[in-house]
Amino acid sequence: MSGTPLNLVVLGLTGDLSRRLLLPALVRLHMEGRLPPLRLLGFGAEAWGEEEVRERLGAFIAQRPELDPRAWAEVRGWIRYRQAAISPQGLAPLRGLEGPALFYLALPPRLFPKAATALGRLGLARERTGWRRIAVEKPFGQDLASAQRLNRVLHRHFREEQVLRMDHFLGKRAVENLLALRRHNPSLEALWGRAGVAYVEITYAETLGLEGRAAYYEGTGALRDMLQNHLLQLLALVAMDPPARLEALSLRAAKAEALRALEAASPKAAARGQYQGYGEEPGVRPGSRTETFAALRLFSTAPRWQGVPFYLRSGKRLSGAFGHVALAFHPGPRGAGGRLLLRLKPEVGLALALQGEAGEEVLEFRLGPEPEFGAYEEILLAALEGDLTHFPSEVEVEEAWRVVEPVLQAWRRGRPEVYPQGSPGPEAQHRLLLPGHRWLEGGGKA
Repeated sequence: MSGTPLNLVVLGLTGDLSRRLLLPALVRLHMEGRLPPLRLLGFGAEAWGEEEVRERLGAFIAQRPELDPRAWAEVRGWIRYRQAAISPQGLAPLRGLEGPALFYLALPPRLFPKAATALGRLGLARERTGWRRIAVEKPFGQDLASAQRLNRVLHRHFREEQVLRMDHFLGKRAVENLLALRRHNPSLEALWGRAGVAYVEITYAETLGLEGRAAYYEGTGALRDMLQNHLLQLLALVAMDPPARLEALSLRAAKAEALRALEAASPKAAARGQYQGYGEEPGVRPGSRTETFAALRLFSTAPRWQGVPFYLRSGKRLSGAFGHVALAFHPGPRGAGGRLLLRLKPEVGLALALQGEAGEEVLEFRLGPEPEFGAYEEILLAALEGDLTHFPSEVEVEEAWRVVEPVLQAWRRGRPEVYPQGSPGPEAQHRLLLPGHRWLEGGGKA
């Protein structure tokens, strides 16, 4: 690709996120010829020389056999590094930066406000010589008040359309499948709501535990880590009225309206659990009350969804690794109903279950070609290209925090229910279900 070189400015180049995700994604995209000409300007806390930084990052790349060493050799040549504090003084070498730039905050969330302020005071948000964007990784705050504070700091210097809130959990593929399903099959819209749907389930189950991330997870928990962002984003895509155009402005407005219509979660319609042995994980505080499983029952005030419960759940160390969005249809005369199932993992696809004379019949569909890249690569490429469609807006983030806030407050007291590793999770999740409703286990095969 040709054109004016793009400045990718990484604050925290020597940190875990850069090593684990950002650099491998850049190499993979470069292997496929998808990157524009780049200057990679890195800042970090370590007092390493430029060549030492390249060598240390290269050691992590070498552990990824799927990455072409020749592509890495080119990417490593783009790297320029400087030890610096996150302050206007530390980042002063960026003053006068020419050309388009993506400022990527590969930093602990507590440093986001300092970084945005430093960049803003140096005039780096001004688009005099090219576009400017700032990318922040989740979590976007720890509650509604902190999310609002972060947004206020960001907006002192950057316009909303310059702010990219990186949530690479789903990438673009699952989102595009859900959008395409609704857009290209308008007949489904007649069923898409209380007329055809009895309830909606959104599940993301993991067999993994902390995997060395106790420092992050202990201050977060399953409700903040998964439900407040990932699963509520999926809920918004399901519950929204279809936008007139699939562009960022229209899609963000439709999702924001769907989240605004949600009633705040009731602590009585919430369940939490902690897998057995969590307290023995390295880095976990003694007597920790952090939940590794969270489930909610939510309702919308939108006329389309009046009276239809949305069940959300996610947990670690469960019996299976699967994710899905299930729209359960109203039951027929025999008491059973069909469902439309969008599979998120282990494979991406669609299943339609209908009741026939012999019982349930299931039709399985593939949804388009296999994704070209992983979720992180897709979102990073969208950030570089300026495709804002898959980045949540300020309103979406704050509305999602509003929804979960009562449960966060209530869970400051009490303890999560302990559940065995390798089980479906805590028994309390079943008490959220209204009569006749059930969770789909094993990826929707049961």
